[in-house]
Amino acid sequence: MKILKKFLPLFLFFGIYLGFGVYYNDFYAVSPVIIAFGAIIFAVVYFKDSINKNIDYVLKGASNDKILTMCFIFFLSGVFSYITKEIGSVDYLVALILNHVTPSILFIAIFIVSCLISFALGTSVGTIVTLAPLLPGLANGNTEALALFSGCLLGGAMFGDNLSIISDTTIAATQTMGVRMLDKFKANGLIALTASLITCVLIYLNQPDFSANIHNNVTHNFWVILPYVAIIILALCNLHVLIVLTLSCLLALFIAVFQGIEFLALSKLMFEGMQSTFEIALLSLLIGGLAYLIEKNKGFEAIIELISKNQNKSVAIASILIMIVFINMAVANNTIALLICGPIAKQISERFHLEKVRIASFLDIFSCITQGLIPYGAQVLILLTLINQKISFTQLVSKSYYLIVLLLISIFYLVFFMNKNDKQLAKTV
Repeated sequence: MKILKKFLPLFLFFGIYLGFGVYYNDFYAVSPVIIAFGAIIFAVVYFKDSINKNIDYVLKGASNDKILTMCFIFFLSGVFSYITKEIGSVDYLVALILNHVTPSILFIAIFIVSCLISFALGTSVGTIVTLAPLLPGLANGNTEALALFSGCLLGGAMFGDNLSIISDTTIAATQTMGVRMLDKFKANGLIALTASLITCVLIYLNQPDFSANIHNNVTHNFWVILPYVAIIILALCNLHVLIVLTLSCLLALFIAVFQGIEFLALSKLMFEGMQSTFEIALLSLLIGGLAYLIEKNKGFEAIIELISKNQNKSVAIASILIMIVFINMAVANNTIALLICGPIAKQISERFHLEKVRIASFLDIFSCITQGLIPYGAQVLILLTLINQKISFTQLVSKSYYLIVLLLISIFYLVFFMNKNDKQLAKTV
């Protein structure tokens, strides 16, 4: 009951959003921004501190540097997507894929390419923005093919979001848990790579028969895809994702100017690109403020107290993972969820002498799985938007083999080691 009271504003947001989605049979009928804003108004009045103090908490939470960084990533990703589409990068890349990949491995190719880009860039949203515009053209009007292409892209995007050393989720998980990124990468890598190999087999066995008959009279030269190449190379140089996106956008703009596109048209295009991500950015700001308000009103302390009543290490691990899933579902942002859950998980790990590297790894894994499977997450929203809502959320999730396989392998790993070799997950001091 104590936890319910502390998290009531988040329950309100979650319940109303799902309620509207079920009632209208459309999770995008009512903007989550409006619902989140209403939840914040309720929370500011609901919590016992003064309204002015609660407003300060909301503003401080919304101005968290991680949240602001994500907002800038959204804006730059939108600019990058619109400019590269205008200069012909998308058309050329579609033709390039069709000319050099046999139809039998086309779906696997999309999955692998999205894995590589997301791993190099460290952001699932940037990967989706880069590749999603290609999918309707590749599917050639085949809904089943588009669903599988979209599932491959979503899974590949979350692969890098989870595993990349420069990913915000990796940074959040390792910093809040106090472990090294390389150690987390090693613990995480075997599970993710195993899941990706199984996914390739499933994709191959379940791919539909279709003809990717696209008429691509591409007149552009190969240099129109240089912005995509730049993203990968710059990311491998271990630069900040904002620097990577900014330099890639500048390169795309230079190519656009070289093609003779007028400055006024480009400026309008850049704003349209940013505008396409406004809803997601606003939602991140509002949810970040709401989460911090709950934290300052000791909502997360109540969770620690509840878990501490049971001295079983396996229960402690399960509680941490259930908590990250719940928080991620509530805030619809895996980086925010990790920032919230990480410090709590660290305290629980220290209290129960759990191996923090593995806990950090599974926190990241389960947050990324949850983020990829909720209908109101940024990744799903932007993917469905960029393919013009040509498939439903259910169709997308049913073809997201990587996320499903990763979940099953992770559960098997946890159950196996908790029952057979507890020392791997819970070390004795």
